Amino acid sequence: TGAATLAALALSPTYGFLLGAALATGIANGWGNPATNALIVDNVPLGSRGIVTGVKQSGVQIGTFLGGLLLPIFTAWWDWRVAVLVFLAMPLGGFIGLVGVKGSHHEQVRVEWSSERLPGSVWWIAVYGFISGLATQALIAWIPLFAEEDQLWSGPAAGSLIAVVGFAGIASRIAWSRASERFIGHGRTLRILGLMTTVTALLLAFAAMDVLPSWVLVPAALFLGGGAVAWNAVGMLAVMEFSPEGMVGKGTGLVLFGFLLGLAVGPPLMGLSVDIWGTYVPGWFATAFLLALSAVIAFKIPSGSTIDR
Repeated sequence: TGAATLAALALSPTYGFLLGAALATGIANGWGNPATNALIVDNVPLGSRGIVTGVKQSGVQIGTFLGGLLLPIFTAWWDWRVAVLVFLAMPLGGFIGLVGVKGSHHEQVRVEWSSERLPGSVWWIAVYGFISGLATQALIAWIPLFAEEDQLWSGPAAGSLIAVVGFAGIASRIAWSRASERFIGHGRTLRILGLMTTVTALLLAFAAMDVLPSWVLVPAALFLGGGAVAWNAVGMLAVMEFSPEGMVGKGTGLVLFGFLLGLAVGPPLMGLSVDIWGTYVPGWFATAFLLALSAVIAFKIPSGSTIDR
């Protein structure tokens, strides 16, 4: 599915087709996490799930890092369509690697969805995910254009900020998920991540106001990659722990629904703000408020088990 939608993006004959292909990429994303989370619960003991989940979730950041670094270069060499087609190697490689791999042999617990409810903690994770996704994706989508358009960076330099976010995100998803499971607890970790990324939005707002120099975009990108970008790994870990037996897939689906909904509406709202006000300042302050709000909401999420070994 991922390879098909990526090819459709590259070969889109019209803008409408391009939008449809972009929407279809959510299918592979939506299916992947519930299935892999259930596999982790079935096969990885508590105390070892943090590192496994972090590595799994950091795959997104590896793609972000490579995309931000290589897509502008490939586009300059060839064409944007060819540049996108080059990245077909990733989903195709994953497909080949999974050939012959069987699912879990553990007996699955059958649960009647109509009679079993998810706990409130999972619903609060979904709310956190929606708000964090809305604000974080607005930051990720607009920070390169902000750097080029408002701060007068070159195109490659502006694109490299996404590579910085991706690189920091790879390490942070692995490190924070392990720390969350073994030492800090999920709720406390999510509060820290929300506050870290609030700093990102404030740095961008002050740069847009010419209060701070444009080089602060680099630490802003590092805080973004090291902060809220890692929430997904910690959130998935919390869902695995707080969901009733046999309902990890359902809990994951709920959290992803909230998160992806936030991802979908964040960038357009940020763009609308820029068009209305003619400046990035209100949008950056709005994302700072939302991220601070997510840190407050994280108080409703239990810490869960911490394993100090």
